Formats: sequence, C-alpha cells, structure tokens
Amino acid sequence: MLVLVVLLVAFGVVVYRVLQAPAPLALPERGAVLHDVTLIEPGRSRIDHRRLVVAGNTIEAIQPALPGGDNPFSGMYVLPGLADLHVHFPPSTLSGQTELFAFLYLYHGITAARDAGDVDGSASDPARSGIAEGRFPGPRLFSCGPFVDGEPPLWKNSLVARNPEEGRRAVQTIAERGYDCVKAYDGLDAETLAAVREAAHEHGLPLIGHVPKRVPYEVARLDDAQHMIGIPPPPADPTRKFPFLMSEWERLDDARLEMLIAESKRAKIAITPTLVTIDRLLRSEDYASILAEPDLQLLPRFYREVIWNPDGGMSLAGQMQSDDFAMLRRVFEIEKRTVKRMHDAGVEVHTGTDSLIPFVVPGASLHRELRLFVDAGFTPEEALAISVRDSAEYLGVLSLGVLKPGAPAELLIFREDPTQSLDALDSLAGVVRDGRLYPRDVLDAQLARYQAHFDAPLFNAIVTPLVRWTLAKTRGH
Repeated sequence: MLVLVVLLVAFGVVVYRVLQAPAPLALPERGAVLHDVTLIEPGRSRIDHRRLVVAGNTIEAIQPALPGGDNPFSGMYVLPGLADLHVHFPPSTLSGQTELFAFLYLYHGITAARDAGDVDGSASDPARSGIAEGRFPGPRLFSCGPFVDGEPPLWKNSLVARNPEEGRRAVQTIAERGYDCVKAYDGLDAETLAAVREAAHEHGLPLIGHVPKRVPYEVARLDDAQHMIGIPPPPADPTRKFPFLMSEWERLDDARLEMLIAESKRAKIAITPTLVTIDRLLRSEDYASILAEPDLQLLPRFYREVIWNPDGGMSLAGQMQSDDFAMLRRVFEIEKRTVKRMHDAGVEVHTGTDSLIPFVVPGASLHRELRLFVDAGFTPEEALAISVRDSAEYLGVLSLGVLKPGAPAELLIFREDPTQSLDALDSLAGVVRDGRLYPRDVLDAQLARYQAHFDAPLFNAIVTPLVRWTLAKTRGH
C-alpha cells in the first residue's frame, strides 16, 4: 500500500511538472535610447536621422541625430505599435495559456488589444490583471467582459437582456466591474439594443459587437460593428447559420451599400471586418495543408489537432461541401471590395482578428489581416495606418499611435520599412511596450522556451487526450 501511495504521489508530481508552463518573460526596466532611426507615422509623417529617448513609459524626447553610431538599432525604422481590436483569450483552464497568448500578441508587435468578450468568464480578468500588474508582458488590454445577449444566450458568460430595463442593468454591471466596452450579441431586439446603447454612452463606454439578427445594421447603430454582420441583405431564412448565410453577400447591390455607407458616416459607425476569419476557414478546406503552416506551430498541438479539427472540433469546415467553399470564396472577394469601398468613402475601419476562432493564431493573424487589406486594394502604408493610427486612437488613450514627446512609449523597430512592403513585418527587431524594450533575440528565446514545453512528447501524451475528452464531453458525445 505504501508503495502504491508513493507511486501515485510521484506520478502526480510528474504530471504537475509537465503541465507547468515556463515562467513568463521577465519585464525589463523602463527606458531606451534609439539613435539614428527613421520615425514613421503611416499616412502622416516620416522623418529620418532622429534620436528617440524613452523615459518611464513615455517618449521623453525626439532630437536630430548624426548618422551612424553603435546603437544596435541605428538605421532602422520606428513605428507606433499595432492594435488588434478583436481578440479573445482562452479560458484559464490550462497553465500558461493566458501568458502564451499575451506573449504572442507582443511578439508580433501588437501593443494594444481589445478583448471583445469572455466566453466562459475565466479568460479576460486573468489576462488584464496579469498584464496590468506586471506578472507577465502583453499588450495594453481593453476588455468588454461578458456578452450582452437575448434569450437564450449563445455563450455561458452572458448578461441576458430581454427588455430595455435588463439591458440597462447589464450595462450598469459591466461599468461597475471596470470594463472598457460593451459587447452586444445576436439575440437582442431593437428596443433593448437602443437601451443598451444609451446606457453604454452614459457610462462613456463604446458599444461594439454583432449586429443582432432581428435588428437592421442602420437601426443597430453600433459604435464599432464586428465582422461586417448586417451589411448584406437580411437572409430570407433567418434560421440559416454561418457560414451558409454568407451567400446573402451575393445579393448586396450598390443602392444598399451606398445607404449603409451614408448611415455609417452619419451615425459614426466604425467597422472591424476581421477578414482573416474567412481566410482561415477557406484555407482549412485542406486540413493537412493548414496544419503545416508555420503560424500553427506557435500554439500547442491540441489547438490545431483537437479543438480546431474539422472532424469533431470547433472548425465549421467539417460541415461544408465543395459548393459551400466555392460560394465563400466568391463572397470573400465581395467582402474585401466592400471594406475598401467603405474606407474610401469615409467609413472608419479597424484591424481585428477574432483570435481563438479556429486557425486564427494570436499575433500572427494580425499580420495576415494587414496582408488581406492589401489584397483588398489598400497600400501597405494605408493598411498600417488603419492599425497603428485609426485603431489605436479609437481606444481613447491620449496620443496612443503617435510619435511625439509625451506620447505613450508603444513602439515597433524594424530593420526594413514595412510601409513599402508588408514582408518587412518579418524584420521586427524590437518592441517597446509600456516603455520597456524587448529586443528580438529576447523574444525569440522566450518563444523557444514555450515551444519546447508545449511540443514535448510527454506534455502532448497527457494533455491532448485530456482536451479531446473534455471537448467530447462538452459536446455531449
């Protein structure tokens, strides 16, 4: 009996150690000097041979600099940090996933992010408190907290609003908990949504989210409409679900689009299209091919092989036929053209990714989103301006997205100029977040530690079957 107890304890110790993620990257001291760099505010200004000094968590000074010098970043390009206005953190069930997601955003130059809803109530608070309190590095995080939905709600962590009074109480709860935005969802009716909007604005909170199924886009008047929901004509069959209802995009005509553009400008409705979610769904038609993509290797195997698997996982690709993929490819081209047309007409557009959706990898997917903007007809500089300027400024922090003395020190340092080609995003040499400089070699070393841990055979032998069992139990089979 004693031997059995000893063996069980020993096994428990081994499992505990296997599951314990590497220690997060330590936060460096604040302060940095970047000598002889070119400062670029995409779409605004470019000035070379400058010395930028960071003190505390702000830019202290920008001065002329003589060319050359032995500063490790001399001759490089400095831009404000990227902003991702639609992210989700994973439930804090497994050790290290919150820290890993926060790190991957930072690793790819995202210094500001908006957490657009906490699915189960365990994800947002550990992320925002951990980053704010310096327990691990990550982007400046803004969080909507719970969803506000009708009945029945789709997600567990929802505040149900069946009428205007419940809508106002939901917003009051969100404000009292210290969240930064209100996330409206599919099941709200028009009258309740109007009350939610009014209450959100009374508390100084933006109303973002899905245009509800029963509310037209121009009536919903969300401050920031996500995923371009509501732009195509309403479906003839309201019971149709995504992605099959995307066929309605083929019915979008100029008259409707012009009306929506005019209403968006009048009511100051911004859009966060998250094009990358459709791109990832289309690419997952060939599951073997998407599994081999380098982005996917940044996360533990259980995401790509279990949670996002089209066969029994969350990916909708397993429910689609070849005709459905063909329809979605046609629609995707219409979506991209629509984003460009709305932007050119004066509608504010933001960058967001919807990370945690199948095959949307935190951080890396914002680079994909920017490239999709270029596919849609934007120049690299225009795409970057939408992220580092328009999206960052929308978060409401004074001078975020600006390079000037007194502005927040949220900076990206590139060896090559990304405003000329987005291929230069891969030349990221350093990230300054909250005044702390993270050189690329330090970030690479931490990434290697994470990958060695999550790719270890013993970790996967224990965790992957556990995740598979949990997912099957959740789905009831």
